Amino acid sequence: MDMLMIVFRTSLKDRVHELLRVCDVKAYTEFPEIVGTGQSGASQGPSFYAGGNSVIYVSLEPIQRDKVADAVKAWCAEAQHSGWIKPAIRIFAWPCTQLI
Repeated sequence: MDMLMIVFRTSLKDRVHELLRVCDVKAYTEFPEIVGTGQSGASQGPSFYAGGNSVIYVSLEPIQRDKVADAVKAWCAEAQHSGWIKPAIRIFAWPCTQLI
C-alpha cells in the first residue's frame, strides 16, 4: 500500500474530487487552504486570486494508486495540448503500512 499526498490549487478542488470519484477513491483526508511556497510562488490564504493550496492524503493499493496518477497525468497532458496553463497539482507517494 502507498500513501499519496496530492497537493493542488484550491481552485481545482472540484476537478480533483471528480478525478478521485472516477478512479473509485471513496476515502481520503483533505486539508483545505494550506499555506506554503513552491515552484509557482507563495500560496497564502483566500484572496481574489485563488492562490491557496489544498492537500489530500489517501492510502491506496498499487493498482488504484497508478490509476489516480495516470488520470492526473492525462489531465495535465490535456491541459498542455489545449493551450491551458498546466494545472497546479503535484502527487507524492511513499510506502505505507496500516498499524491499527
